[in-house]
Amino acid sequence: MILSGKAVADRILGEAKDIVSGLSVRPGFGVVLVGDNPASRLYVGIKERRAAELGFIFRKEVLPTTATEDEIIRAVDSLNVDRGIHGILVQLPLPDGLDTDLVIAAIDPKKDADGFHPDTVRKFLAGDRDSIPVFPEAIMELATSADVVLSGKKGIAIVNSDIFGGIMKKAFEYEGMSAIIVKAEEIDGKENEIREGDVIVTAIGQPGRFKRSIFKKGAIIIDGGISERDGNVYGDVSAEGDDADIFLAPVPGGVGPVTVACLLRRVVRLAVG
Repeated sequence: MILSGKAVADRILGEAKDIVSGLSVRPGFGVVLVGDNPASRLYVGIKERRAAELGFIFRKEVLPTTATEDEIIRAVDSLNVDRGIHGILVQLPLPDGLDTDLVIAAIDPKKDADGFHPDTVRKFLAGDRDSIPVFPEAIMELATSADVVLSGKKGIAIVNSDIFGGIMKKAFEYEGMSAIIVKAEEIDGKENEIREGDVIVTAIGQPGRFKRSIFKKGAIIIDGGISERDGNVYGDVSAEGDDADIFLAPVPGGVGPVTVACLLRRVVRLAVG
């Protein structure tokens, strides 16, 4: 069964639009875009269109590839002090040579739309469930859309990042699940564990690394390993094995639109205060 990212995103955006219609203030969303990465420009365009559909104020700070960290941080600061902007996103990846962590840390935590500011991550890991970053939030929205009881299930996150792995571990635990984190370099030695997972999140950016047939019957697979090659988008899970008896949020059409929806919902929440 395919888990439709569009269906989940449409529900989230519809609920957000209802909230916005009852507010006395228009939510303001600010985005910093650095460089000329075609994919980044495409993704920002999608966010801008969806924000307009919800009636947001949208402010975009566009900087050249040659921008320095200081120049980017000044752009972030201009959004920090803008009272009409409630949520801020720095579109990633930044051009090579720039310190992404330094730039993200410059965002006012009270306006952290993406949820990966270090203060936001610390709050989530310390027990504030509502502080979940939007990408893991989108993953869990898709997992719950399978309409399967998650409590007591085994969750596995296959990741490149220790930070992301820790966040997914906590997200699983909030649902009453056990959690196993597998780094990309550990996959070959943990294939049996992966086969026994009930909810499996892949986010390693290795196109077609997993065949659908390796997962057990009834498993929920959220493919978050988005990669681009020759103008096409691929996930970590191969198209082979379409008849596998699993729930799958594929790439494309799975976690991408839900992440955008969760991002805009976060901006609405920040506007409400």
